[in-house]
Amino acid sequence: MSTATPDTDIDLSSLEFWARPYEERERSFRWLRENRPVSWQRAPDPLAPGLENSKGYWAIARYEHIREISRNPEAFSSADGVFLDDFPQLETILSFIVMDDPRHKALRDITQSAFNPRNIRRMEEQIATVARRIVDGVAPLGQGDLCELVFKQLPGYVFAEVFVGIQEEHRRDVLIEAAEQLGAWADPSYAHIGPPLVVFQDAAQRIMAIAFEEAERCRREPDDNLMTWIVQAQHDGQGLTEPELGAFFTLLVGAANDTSRHAMAHAIINLQKHPDQKAVLLEDLEGRLDVAVEELMRWSPPLMHFRRTATQDYDLDGTIIKAGDKVVLWYCSGNRDPDAFPDPDRFDLRRQPNRHLSFGNGAHYCMGSALGRQMVKSILREFTARMPDLEVGEPQMLLSNFMNGVLALEGRWTPTGGRA
Repeated sequence: MSTATPDTDIDLSSLEFWARPYEERERSFRWLRENRPVSWQRAPDPLAPGLENSKGYWAIARYEHIREISRNPEAFSSADGVFLDDFPQLETILSFIVMDDPRHKALRDITQSAFNPRNIRRMEEQIATVARRIVDGVAPLGQGDLCELVFKQLPGYVFAEVFVGIQEEHRRDVLIEAAEQLGAWADPSYAHIGPPLVVFQDAAQRIMAIAFEEAERCRREPDDNLMTWIVQAQHDGQGLTEPELGAFFTLLVGAANDTSRHAMAHAIINLQKHPDQKAVLLEDLEGRLDVAVEELMRWSPPLMHFRRTATQDYDLDGTIIKAGDKVVLWYCSGNRDPDAFPDPDRFDLRRQPNRHLSFGNGAHYCMGSALGRQMVKSILREFTARMPDLEVGEPQMLLSNFMNGVLALEGRWTPTGGRA
């Protein structure tokens, strides 16, 4: 165990900490893993005037501690919130992700039925088709912001057209913009809307307005898409209520849009930073792509944390966590834990096994993980085929303690024409 003190004070509640480069933050998490794997952190700044984040929290830095808490929902609840920050009435916005059993299981079972193997296979095929169409339009340009041209568009089109059946371009654009805003409550680019809580709620309200209209359309005119499946899905004779449907739709917009776009951006950035590993991947793209995507997700997880709240006193490896204490599970730290990943600071696209935490763990494991992986794989295939000499500049990063986000990423490549 290292006894050295960190170069700077480790204040995970400070936005200044999250403005630092990812690898610099990782050095702080490494120190925490070695010296204070369960550390008490001060309360974060308030999300709005008069709304105090009145309680500090335990920061959980080690992989096995994160898994232990994630797999013990009886002792660690999701119902009091899943962000480091305290958001009021979060259940009305983020559905079963902020619930415990039995309500969590009941709602998840209803929606899980829409994610059956047949539907997953169909959606994966549609993702590949949409990715091809988008890159067909981008490849002739030769340069541009890949976040605007590709990474926001692919999940936006997939969600609007494939999942929901929205054909109107302006409604799709509203969802894309609101999805980005939903995970960017602390970023200065949204300060004109209001304090962080207002930014978050404004995005959710815009998403829900579309959700209710599209759900009603799918009831009148059912189609073979995710929204229709969700509207029709039942478990033990019960379907989703209108508020539950709106909350689930909002959760899905954020999960399908924002996390996927950031995962794609990080994949391209990291392949450029590690040309030796990119060469390894390109030697056998189809044979190595599935394994490579897992390392890309481990190295730069789109979500950096989720939170739980203790329901009882709990001894976590010698630290007594009191009932009511918040615990924040730092996936970005667990993914670099040497006890779980040999040589964790080596970027290795052939790493196996690779049981990273980027899709969560336990009962709240991401049900859309297969679709997120498919988006990354589809873009890597298309860029390799159509933009093989792509080079990107320095990314403009989102200021957030939750989302490992890329707001802008300029790229250059040799323009190519349409497909033969």
